Amino acid sequence: MDLKERISKVIGYSALSLSEFADEIDVQRSSISHITSGRNKPSLDFLIKIKNRFPDLEWEWLIEGEGEMLKKHAAVIVDQWDS
Repeated sequence: MDLKERISKVIGYSALSLSEFADEIDVQRSSISHITSGRNKPSLDFLIKIKNRFPDLEWEWLIEGEGEMLKKHAAVIVDQWDS
């Protein structure tokens, strides 16, 4: 899974629309569509804003695509929610 796919997955996890997600992490709405379409690559600042807003995300997963998307305690909460 490449970085733009991981960002799209985070957006889905957030349950926000693209414009709401942009507002939530304080970036321009066009930035989200440019990144998810593959037109632009996200800056480190962009990734830090995602991580700061969603602290349960694993940094290694977001940056490198390794490991699990969510920290262990968050994954348990999500699994319980799905049941």
